[in-house]
This record gives sequence, structure tokens and C-alpha cells, in this order.
Amino acid sequence: MPFALVLVLVALTVIVHAVQQPDPTDASFLSPTSTAGDGARRLADDLTRDGVRIDVRSTSPEAIEAVGDGDAVTLLVTTPELVNPYYLERLALLPPRVRVVLVAPGAGEVYAAGLDVVVTGPRWTAAAPQPGCTEDFAQAGPAATLRWRYDTGDFRSEPVRCYSDSVVEVKNLTMVGAADPFRNDRADEYGNRALAVSLLSRYGRLIWLDLHEREKAPPEPTAPTAEPDPAEPTPDPDSTEPWDDDPSNDNGEPAPATEDPSGQPAEQSDDGGGVAGSPLAQAFPPAVWATLALLLLAGIALALASARRLGTPVAEPLPVQVRAAETVRGLGGLYRRARARGTSLATVQAAARTRLMVHFGMPADSTVDEVAHRVATQTGLQENEVRHLLGGGVEDSDEELARAASDVQRLVRTVISNERGDLT
Repeated sequence: MPFALVLVLVALTVIVHAVQQPDPTDASFLSPTSTAGDGARRLADDLTRDGVRIDVRSTSPEAIEAVGDGDAVTLLVTTPELVNPYYLERLALLPPRVRVVLVAPGAGEVYAAGLDVVVTGPRWTAAAPQPGCTEDFAQAGPAATLRWRYDTGDFRSEPVRCYSDSVVEVKNLTMVGAADPFRNDRADEYGNRALAVSLLSRYGRLIWLDLHEREKAPPEPTAPTAEPDPAEPTPDPDSTEPWDDDPSNDNGEPAPATEDPSGQPAEQSDDGGGVAGSPLAQAFPPAVWATLALLLLAGIALALASARRLGTPVAEPLPVQVRAAETVRGLGGLYRRARARGTSLATVQAAARTRLMVHFGMPADSTVDEVAHRVATQTGLQENEVRHLLGGGVEDSDEELARAASDVQRLVRTVISNERGDLT
């Protein structure tokens, strides 16, 4: 039970933590119009008061196109894990006048952007380290940015490394290791608000990519169709030649399966039949599936912890020696509490029959009648009376139980001592 309780507490803690984590697919997550706890309306209002013009876009192609060829601009990507890797690579190739701010990118997103950066994390919660650098945005003081850490190593260009490598600038990319500085409910903690405003107000224009669903890969350009060669004969539709029915090539081998735009064979294309692409899997947020999985693991752990109590009882030696008198007294107390007078007397009678059978050298499977006949022959008592003493019941009374137990013990002593006496 102690181990089971610990496992249950751990499972509940992990479940609560997973449920409380913001979901990037929620429409409110770091949205400039959301006043929810994980929204960013307060940050958007602060930037607007500072004269920053905010241009909200909902897809990566729109955000990249909005950069244009004009003045310097900041591009905020709030959910880089939902951006298609193709567009992440394009963001890293934007000109230096475009400052791209990535909020809590993981190792996959950093790799897709083409950066040689080692990503470690995430931490259980975001820590608030000291700035440790002299950049303008570092004047905000400690901020809750350390959930992901970005180690640039020996990078070709000297990167900007602040907040224990949780805020790193490489080329035109700024990576912030946590979403806390941008959230409404975390804005007043540490220097979160000041840091977020400083990062996003460098230029007079901010493109805010408000993306909440995973982007698909861009369509591949289709190759131009070749003009038919007039020298080649055109198949006759009414001809009996098996051009359309035989999927073989000129060598008589089956033709290879064609591929759809996603790169998968046509007959193996995933139309949503898989688990990841099924409508049921997409109908619930990841936190629901994480909760179900943790509950399943907790149930398995509880079953393993209770495995000793499953099935039939198993006899085990006592961990300590117990005196016989204490055992008898304890067993008697249990019988008395359960009012099991018949069971108590049957226990005394069974012990008496066993002792008498050993005394007479009788087989261990001798019946009550055989033992009573042998005792009556030796003592001269009535056989029916002896049979009642060795196998009879008892009325619902403690006094009668004590009287019957005393009569049985007296009978055994009489037989063993070879004395004849009146039991009454």
C-alpha cells in the first residue's frame, strides 16, 4: 500500500501538471486578442501603446509574404512546433532586417531552421535566471525564460546568449526558452512583461503569427505535361489491346505503384485510417490522451502492488514467534466477537478426538461413532452420551459452551488416566 499510494500521488501530480500546461492548439494560446490566462492581450496592448503596429497573420506563408521589401520588421512565431519545417527553413533565410522571434522552440524546430544548436529540456517549470548579458532587452532583469536551453557551442558568428542560454540570438533568429513572458497570467512575474515588450518593440512594425493548427507541407510544383508526339501511334479506345487492363510494363513485370502528392504509394496513402490521423485522435487535445495513458499506468502499478492479495490465500511463516497461550487467547477473542460458539466447540471436540485416537492407536480417519464406541467400552459410559460430547452442537449461550467444553476435557482426562467417574 505505501508504494501504491506513492505511485498514485506521482500519477496525479503528473496528470495535473499535464492538464495545466497550455495547449498550443487552443485558440487562446498567445493570441493577441485573447484575455485568457494563456493569451497575450496584455502584451499586445503594451506594444500598441508604445507605438508598435501589429499585423496579425494566421499562416506562415501569409506572415512571410507580409514581410515585404520595406523597413525592418519583427516576426513573432508563437507556436513554432506547429509550423511546417519547410517554412521554418524559409524563416531562417529571411534578410537581416527581419528579426524572427521563436517562442520555446524544441530540438526539432531548431534543426528544421538549419541551426547547429544543441537544445536541452524542457524543465518541469520555467526558471527565472539573471540576464547575464548587456543587451537592451536584458535591462528587464530576471525573467521566467529557462525551460528550454540553447547551446550554440562554437558557432561561426558570435551569438547573443542571455538568461543562462535560454534567450539566444543567432543570425536573424531569437529563441526564447519559455512562453511565460508573453502570457497574460505571467506578465507581472519577475521581469516578464518588460522582457517581452523589449524583444518585440525593436522596430515599429510587428508581424504576429497566430497559428493554432499544424501546417501541411506546401504543394509541390507540378511538372509541365509533355506534348504528344504525332509520330507515335495513338491507342484506339475500341481496340482489344490490353493497354488499360494490364498493369504490366514492357518487360511483363507489374508496373510500380504511383505516388500521391504526399509521397506515399497510392494504394497505401493514409486517408485518416491510422491512429494519428483518425478523427477520434484529433477530436481531443493531447492532454486528454496523456491523462488516459497516465491513468492506465497508475492502474497497472496498483495491480502490481496488490498482486499478493490476488488469488487464493498463501500460507506464510510468522515473522516472529508467538506463545501458544497468546494465540489461543487471540483466536478465542475472534470467535467470541463473531459469536461463533458452534465453531469454538467444534475446535475443542476435534482436538479431543485426535488425542483419543492417538491414545487408542486408531487410524486418523476414524469416525465419531468409532471413537465413541471405543471410549464407551473402556469407561462404561453410554455410547450416545459420549457421541454427543465428541460431536454434538451447542445452544446459543456462552454458559452452555463453557459447560460443554469442560465436559469434553473431563472425558479426555478420564480416558487417558483410565479412571472411571461420573461426568456429572
